[in-house]
Amino acid sequence: MLRQVRSNVPLKVLNGNRLGCHQLRFQSSLMVMKPGEVNSVRQEEASLAGKLNDKNTTSKLGLVEPVEIEEQMFSVFPGIEDVHPDQLVGSGNFGIKNYFVERSATGNLPVYSDFKRNGKVFTEIRKVYGDPVQLRNDLQENLKNIPQKAIKVIMQSRKVVIEGNAVKEVKQLLSQTF
Repeated sequence: MLRQVRSNVPLKVLNGNRLGCHQLRFQSSLMVMKPGEVNSVRQEEASLAGKLNDKNTTSKLGLVEPVEIEEQMFSVFPGIEDVHPDQLVGSGNFGIKNYFVERSATGNLPVYSDFKRNGKVFTEIRKVYGDPVQLRNDLQENLKNIPQKAIKVIMQSRKVVIEGNAVKEVKQLLSQTF
């Protein structure tokens, strides 16, 4: 009769063959047994399964002992002790030659067209945080087809107003360049 003994507990065999820190799953090879030895092997298996955590347990392979497996931690990010405040994004003074255009909850840019009573069309850029004058200057540099006098800043409401319908151009510029 062929019999196989299995255990999922990590073990280290100490019968002269030292395995170091390698993990070994105890699994004996197939053994040929006489029909009368089957009951004694079953009793031996039951006692071995109950005592696997005992350091004095012996088997036909030698003295076995549970192995503590070290888990190596790997992190993409550096430790908090290694990061300095000047390396963080936004650590500089915000508001001077810096600006931020906040998107809506759905991810859209706050660029709108406004129609006045006399039929004039204006493009508004709302939710400008920081320096809206710098945003105006950057828009004047990148939107060459719009005259410089057509782009104005309203400081009280923190928005930039452009004469004419330039919603598509401004949204494309803000989503790609800035």
